[in-house]
Amino acid sequence: MADNSPDASELADIRRLASDSSLVQLTTTVKYDLMGAGLTKDDLCEEIVAWIDGGEQVKKVTLRGEHAGQVAYVMKPRINKSLFYLKLTLCELGESDEYLLVISAHPDH
Repeated sequence: MADNSPDASELADIRRLASDSSLVQLTTTVKYDLMGAGLTKDDLCEEIVAWIDGGEQVKKVTLRGEHAGQVAYVMKPRINKSLFYLKLTLCELGESDEYLLVISAHPDH
């Protein structure tokens, strides 16, 4: 079975981009999910950085649908006492317009 963990450079890229919320984009659904949970993009970015810094598990997956074939990363941090499901992907990495796209950010049921 293939390892579904990101390598150190992938984690470093996620952390680097999440450390600057201007380099993070949210889907419309994520924006509404965060508003519903009383969270901001900055809150989410802080949690992503803390999750990686804490050495918590990040799972590497392949997207289907709109972003089919693109690699994404899943993490499940506890935010405000609720378990959240986060899915994000690195876009235009290494380019001047690189960014971290948060595809999902909702309570994990």
